[in-house]
Amino acid sequence: MSQRKPTTSAPTIGHLPPQALDLEAAVLGAALLEADAQRTLLATLTTEDVFYSPAHQQIYLAIRDLVQAGQHADILTVTQQLRHRGTLARNGGPAFIAGLTSKINSAAHLETHCRILQEQHARRVVIAVGTELTAHAYDDSRDPLDLLTDAQTRLTSLHRTLETRPGQTAAAAFDPTFDRLAQSIGQHGLTGVPTGLTQLNGLTGGWQPGDLIILAARPAMGKTAALLHFARTAALDHGQHTAIFSLEMPTLQLMQRLVASEVPGYSNSDLRRGNLPGGLEQVAHIRQQAQRLRTHGHALHLDDTPGLSIQQLRAKCARLHAQHPLSLVLVDYIQLMRGDTKGNREQEVGSISRSLKELAKELNAPVIALSQLSRDVEKRGGEKRPLLSDLRESGSLEQDADCIVFLWRGEYYNIAEYEDGTATADTVLFDIAKHRNGATDEVIAACSMRRGVFKDIG
Repeated sequence: MSQRKPTTSAPTIGHLPPQALDLEAAVLGAALLEADAQRTLLATLTTEDVFYSPAHQQIYLAIRDLVQAGQHADILTVTQQLRHRGTLARNGGPAFIAGLTSKINSAAHLETHCRILQEQHARRVVIAVGTELTAHAYDDSRDPLDLLTDAQTRLTSLHRTLETRPGQTAAAAFDPTFDRLAQSIGQHGLTGVPTGLTQLNGLTGGWQPGDLIILAARPAMGKTAALLHFARTAALDHGQHTAIFSLEMPTLQLMQRLVASEVPGYSNSDLRRGNLPGGLEQVAHIRQQAQRLRTHGHALHLDDTPGLSIQQLRAKCARLHAQHPLSLVLVDYIQLMRGDTKGNREQEVGSISRSLKELAKELNAPVIALSQLSRDVEKRGGEKRPLLSDLRESGSLEQDADCIVFLWRGEYYNIAEYEDGTATADTVLFDIAKHRNGATDEVIAACSMRRGVFKDIG
């Protein structure tokens, strides 16, 4: 679904849209007089839509373009810029631009004035979204879920525009830095969401808030099993609210896998085919053994919406996060998602990866996304170990990810031992190929692919 820009200048019937034309003129006038004011203006107001007046919008754009080009922005250069674009006359002419500087004596309160303009812009956007929702709600051909997703996306975008965080000094960040260090020592280095594997925790400190983690492998390497292991560890073992978005597997199949990993002696295949000689009594026994999924499962949210778009994912996460702050989000898998960029598939996957990274920062929670690898892995000789260049369809995955982990099972390729002599039978290797905030290394874990269980070796 394409994102429509709200019309902020169209008046609501019977009401004049929220605006502050005098403050718009004042902040532009200050920017025309002082270079410092220009920097404050462009850092605080990131879009021309904040201005209600079309003429003010064009003057803002002229200032922005001149500054970005490394040129000085003043009355003369802005006038020349608008004349060059052929828009000077319809934006008031030279006299109008010169008159803006008479609206302000100094830039002392510029930041406050910019914040007020942001608030007025926010009110106009909310009015526009509400008005459009009301109009479209009467149209029976419009899907109400699409309407809600569109509204949620636009309001989330507005929230990001308003949330311009000021920088801080090293002195102000000093105490929080050492508080974090003390916390790390108290938790034995585990500062993020536990992975359930000691060595992996040691390398990562747990999945870190705000990080995008790409978990990639060829088919049959155990990607979905690993994803469910990380979800179980966070939600069932540590009570951290976790959301799984499965575009490939329906919820009941996910639950069968979770039950198999909770109850010893049964494989995913046994539960899927009903291969239980004891009949209903055996079902009752398994049900009792899997009670942890009922008693602690409130922290684990499962969503199997097919063909999920990145906009829908962000809207769903925003709603869940408002109910209970999310500690971990998992997506299975990137190549089945729909992006919001029209073009070739590589560009679409690129927009998805950027949006997933933005989502991690918005939630301040790790996002783990599964990714397929290209068939080039299978064409290579030797051990067929994945490389970063094998990530399918987009170099953006490598660029946007904070951590890239490849899963590789030597046993699958009839390789008896890893390089350190560890037997490959019933194991999986987590190859951390990229780690923006730590070391790259390999972790070997014991695994039962029949049950989807991962644990430390030894």
